Amino acid sequence: MKKKAKIILGSLCLVALVLFLVFNKSNDLDAKLLKVQPRTIAKTFTEEGLVKAAKEDPLYTTSGGKIIDLHIQEGQQVQKGQLLLTFDPTELHFELQQLQGQLKSLQAQQELELSKLGLDKLKELYAIGAISQKEYEDALHTANSDYYPGQIETLRAQIESLRYKLTQSSVYAPVSGIISQLDLREGMVLAPGTPLCTIYQEGTYLVEGYVLTEDAAHIHPNMEVKLIQDNKEQEIGFKGWVQKIAPAAEEKMSALGLLEQRLKVTIEPELPENLILKPGYALDIEFTINKQEDKLVVPKTVLFPYQDGEALWVVRQNTAQIQPVETGFENERDIVIEKGLKAGDLVLLDPQLEGLKEGIRIKPIF
Repeated sequence: MKKKAKIILGSLCLVALVLFLVFNKSNDLDAKLLKVQPRTIAKTFTEEGLVKAAKEDPLYTTSGGKIIDLHIQEGQQVQKGQLLLTFDPTELHFELQQLQGQLKSLQAQQELELSKLGLDKLKELYAIGAISQKEYEDALHTANSDYYPGQIETLRAQIESLRYKLTQSSVYAPVSGIISQLDLREGMVLAPGTPLCTIYQEGTYLVEGYVLTEDAAHIHPNMEVKLIQDNKEQEIGFKGWVQKIAPAAEEKMSALGLLEQRLKVTIEPELPENLILKPGYALDIEFTINKQEDKLVVPKTVLFPYQDGEALWVVRQNTAQIQPVETGFENERDIVIEKGLKAGDLVLLDPQLEGLKEGIRIKPIF
């Protein structure tokens, strides 16, 4: 009988223990945890950059005129020496014919004047005293005058200028490449010096961005940066290096409408395979101005004031504990814990979690 009572009592104790464990387990607090491990923390800032062709050749018209044939379109691949467009040369041909006629007329007038003078005859008359020395010298002066030679030289220069303009009425590609910045159509009349288009070399690009003057002190040539292309599918990050920094600042308008002093920075990218870039594409440029390695780092949001200092919640032996800490280097999001943590510690990410108190059991969520 006593043996049976002991068995019953033992069973009741076992059931009570199981119920106790189940009850305590059901009261565990679900909490997201961070396992702290040494890593790198960096202070960065980001600016927008625009992709530019590393090699591009802008074309201008030297003489202008009316476009009668346009053989290219935006984005077209052209070869060196290929005909791009033609200006109407009709007016230039008329001007050339007019000048050539004036030249012939002037040369004829010069020959007529010289024939009228008859210098050889006048020389004989002067020798026998038939004319005075003054009359002979006046005739020599007229024959040697710069009037006709000067006028003839001027007309010849004008004729050469027109011939050059005629050669420029047909515009050929100076290099092979892709046509961009083309805003022309047949029938347009352009003034001399008007931009025609730009030819850029595909596959070689630079990235240009503008940084605030107060950030420029942290940037130097050959500095590594991170370039980010944000497309609909994913963010693609790749390396770049600062190629050059402008010697003077420019005044730029911010997104808020404020005038800012900024320096242009040119980046040489290391392009991943199969990455599609074109001039004018926007990229983010991430500059790292300070970096520390092998540090225990946590989000700033896990910290809270505690006894004239700061603390955070840690989980040890499945229970929550307050851990005072000393902090160090920080960036906009994270902060270094110099004292109070060791590698592998579990930190609660939400110090305001409802029901959180010291000693409560924690059910970890990673």
